[in-house]
Amino acid sequence: MSAGSDGGGRHFCGGINCQLSDPSSTKPGTLLKTSPSPERSLLLKYARTPTLDPDTMHARLRLSADRLTVRCGLLGSLGPVPVLRFDALWQVLARDCFATGRHYWEVDVQEAGAGWWVGAAYASLRRRGASAAARLGCNRQSWCLKRYDLEYWAFHDGQRSRLRPRDDLDRLGVFLDYEAGVLAFYDVTGGMSHLHTFRATFQEPLYPALRLWEGAISIPRLP
Repeated sequence: MSAGSDGGGRHFCGGINCQLSDPSSTKPGTLLKTSPSPERSLLLKYARTPTLDPDTMHARLRLSADRLTVRCGLLGSLGPVPVLRFDALWQVLARDCFATGRHYWEVDVQEAGAGWWVGAAYASLRRRGASAAARLGCNRQSWCLKRYDLEYWAFHDGQRSRLRPRDDLDRLGVFLDYEAGVLAFYDVTGGMSHLHTFRATFQEPLYPALRLWEGAISIPRLP
């Protein structure tokens, strides 16, 4: 995948914004090694507000004008399915991808109902069909936290870990340290509580990714 720079801290991967941050301020992974559940103010130094990409979202999904809220619609759009769009699963990727450095964003799931998936994925995640190769968290190209009914799980490559938060999750924080291979999830509904950390050697730019069962999911603007 080719990448060019606009000189303003963003790289463009095939026309999609790829944000970079300065990885030299501290050693990779230092933040989580010293504090597995750090103060939210520490992570807000790396705050991002990724917007969602309408070219990737399933035809039954609807996107707000600011591209920060996606919700389930009653009817799908007509016409041919764009090549980048998920054609079977109610999934969507962000326009912004992260290829290096540290990044933190939050996801509001309080209107998402009984089922939702929040995570990150490579652009190589399959868009056609509903097989494991296309499902968020069920392959090597994606990582996610999932809620279904009253259960919470962390998923990657078909492997899952049960999570037991003290209360229902309304808002998640997601922290990525690309060089350190860290993708960490936090409950930021009230205070900050660590939920799960994936560790991997990332091979491609990562895109924030969502999947819906019903309702709506939003990405809040961070300071």
